[in-house]
Amino acid sequence: MTHTDTAPAAPATATDPIVRVDDLAISYAAGKRLVPVVRGVSFAIPAGRTLGLVGESGSGKSTVARTLLAHLRAGSTIVGGSVRVGGDDVFALSPSGRRELRGGVASVVAQNAGQALTPSMRVGEQIREALRAHREPDGPERVAELVRLVRLPDPDAIVRRYPHQLSGGQQQRIAIAMAVAARPRVLVLDEPTTALDVVTQAAVLDLIADLGRQLGMAVLLVSHDLGVVSAMADEIAVMRDGEIVEHAATAALFAAPQHEYTRALLAAVPDGRRPGPTSPVPDRRASGETAVPMGGGTDRVPETATVSSTVASTAGRTVPPEPLVRPVVTAEDLVIRYGRGLPAAVDGVSFTIAPRETLAVVGESGSGKSTLATALAGLVPAESGTFSFDDGTVSGDLREPIAGRSPDLRRAVQLVFQNADTSLNPRRTVGAAIGRPLKLFTGTSSRQRVGELLTQVGLGPEFAERLPAQLSGGQRQRVGIARALAAEPRLVIADEITTALDVQVQAGILALLADLQRSRGLSCLFISHDLAVVRGVADRVAVMTGGRIVEIGPTERVFTGPNHPYTSTLLAATLEPGSTELPDVGDGVPRWRHTEGWTDHGDGHLTRNWEDA
Repeated sequence: MTHTDTAPAAPATATDPIVRVDDLAISYAAGKRLVPVVRGVSFAIPAGRTLGLVGESGSGKSTVARTLLAHLRAGSTIVGGSVRVGGDDVFALSPSGRRELRGGVASVVAQNAGQALTPSMRVGEQIREALRAHREPDGPERVAELVRLVRLPDPDAIVRRYPHQLSGGQQQRIAIAMAVAARPRVLVLDEPTTALDVVTQAAVLDLIADLGRQLGMAVLLVSHDLGVVSAMADEIAVMRDGEIVEHAATAALFAAPQHEYTRALLAAVPDGRRPGPTSPVPDRRASGETAVPMGGGTDRVPETATVSSTVASTAGRTVPPEPLVRPVVTAEDLVIRYGRGLPAAVDGVSFTIAPRETLAVVGESGSGKSTLATALAGLVPAESGTFSFDDGTVSGDLREPIAGRSPDLRRAVQLVFQNADTSLNPRRTVGAAIGRPLKLFTGTSSRQRVGELLTQVGLGPEFAERLPAQLSGGQRQRVGIARALAAEPRLVIADEITTALDVQVQAGILALLADLQRSRGLSCLFISHDLAVVRGVADRVAVMTGGRIVEIGPTERVFTGPNHPYTSTLLAATLEPGSTELPDVGDGVPRWRHTEGWTDHGDGHLTRNWEDA
């Protein structure tokens, strides 16, 4: 009997176990033997309740989550136990029953919406397809309602766009709209906020929480973000090596974790409420270098601004600065747009990056921070403004795309991509991936040099023979860093490099990056939406919204204020592990507008002037 043959289920109550997993065991085939990946997992989720599933990469949490939709990876098999959703054993359903299950009874929101969405289909049509698949009304009004539900602006324009014309956060919200279109009873969230800034994340999580209450959904939340889990989940199950090692109410688990592994996970979480390690930018005057401006200026703030100068007051007054160090990157009034007639993605931005300095750029999805990173890497051209690199030995115009840059400039500026899974060729070994830039930039790609680079990033020469599929997410990210280091750069662009990593792997990657900066004297542009991570690694922070910088300054000055109202919203929306309440970010509509000039709060901490809207 299939789902379509049965009578409608009785209304769920708050205690009904819509989801019940009993003693689940899953193995995958490796030659003639079976390798266990999930062992003896049991849990139940009543209507209106959320279970958080946490653990390191490879712990089996995503494998367990996908079984709620009767999905197993190729080569995997259930060797014991059962999975029941709405009373049905999902793996005993007929093909038509499984089609009804997926999207109708249980829906999933995947981690990478960019890969989940069809690139050749407008997003509005993709939402309609999800509605039609489950015989729901699919008119323009219903599609627009779902777009508004996930807080996307201008629904009429959004539905006509293709996925590549949306930011990562916008893509994820489209995926959520599709998942809830048929009002499912079970929602599986597999790292659903990985690509979202903190404000959008808070709004989306609040939306999911509201939908869970309204629809009486049972929610399984898989995440490495313990702040998200603590605010969303009623209970938390901690997985390691395919087993649940601890399962407790959220408040109890954070207050008194019982298992050693749980304590280690919590200890690895960066705490955004505490100051990070200080790594002051060195004053080059003592070493006899030419003293030229360091930076601290931003949009239309003069290039000569420094961290110790009074750059602008509420009246727009400028005071001549005292030069400190030569910046390796200088941007002034930088404008970048993706096509003629389109709004500028980066609009009149000015900043500098000093030697050995980490400048972090934060902001919502679509704020322009990743555009800034890709322009610095030469992947998109600048339309106007000044954008240059000069470390005393290599100099060049960064407005030029990568093909127009000199070999020395290409070598000096290297990008570590956000998603190591897609940036590495799955058919080429790790050694080949690192050997190619070595050959290109140094003329040789010996096995010894490849092994040295792998050792520097905490792997080892033996990894050279492996394929990306044989590595964990953290190991693949380390390979991405090694590939960037092969060119012996002076500046590394780290664009959301820890986004998809669990907290322990993330801590290792950040420590690695800090060690490499110290040992190699690297400068770094660090793009992130995780403010706790930013506080721990950055010397200065620039806050972007709408393509403009609205605040910039030393990290602790930005985190302690006073702040621009947009920065205040970002800080208020940050989820700290152990907090059981979602922050209130309102409707997300700014209640302020830009005015002329900047306010200097001292020590190079500047905020763009604003007034109530």
